[in-house]
Amino acid sequence: MGPKKPNWHGVLLKVSGLGHLILLVLVLVLSMQVFQGSLQPATTNITRQGSEIRGRNHTERCLISSMMRYFCKPRWDSPAAGAGCKLCPQDWQLHGDRCYWLSKEKGTWTQGKKGCENQKSQLVVLQEKKEKEYIKKITGGGTQPVWIGLMSFLKKWRWVNNTTLNTKIFNALQEMDEGCGTLKDKMLENNLCTDEHKWVCQKDPFQLSPSMAEDGEKCDASV
Repeated sequence: MGPKKPNWHGVLLKVSGLGHLILLVLVLVLSMQVFQGSLQPATTNITRQGSEIRGRNHTERCLISSMMRYFCKPRWDSPAAGAGCKLCPQDWQLHGDRCYWLSKEKGTWTQGKKGCENQKSQLVVLQEKKEKEYIKKITGGGTQPVWIGLMSFLKKWRWVNNTTLNTKIFNALQEMDEGCGTLKDKMLENNLCTDEHKWVCQKDPFQLSPSMAEDGEKCDASV
């Protein structure tokens, strides 16, 4: 018998298997590098976003603190400072718990109602006698009638917030199928809704509270 020939087929299979193993190891190593590279920027972005949010919150708290000291200075150092203060829009007047505004032009009752609604408010709804005295003051002494949020429908006087007229606090008005109310010199009067007068709007003030800013917040003087 002659010499035994090598089994080339088996050798090729072993070499092929080793090559596949090496390729698998390379794929795993490259995948780990790619994963680590993508994870690091994502973590950095999250950290950066968190820092930006904290910075914005800090700025907002400082602004609120500055507003408290500017607008609420009379109360800031008093025991009642914790209650904060109430702010009204420009050209509006604060009285009690509400803001009031007197129109510069005249118009019908409906025009006055829409004018108030355009400013996210309503025609004034009187709740107490002292309120009448204040409106008399801001309307120049009450010599001229001004529209208020009172209207008669089917001989029933109601306010624009759908409450009835309290005749125990205010004077009664003549029954009318249709009519609109004015205030003149602390007295309620009935008028034709098509008459033209100035009007008084009311809205709730903005409540600026110390709770909006954290105690001990360090702020720059320029804020």
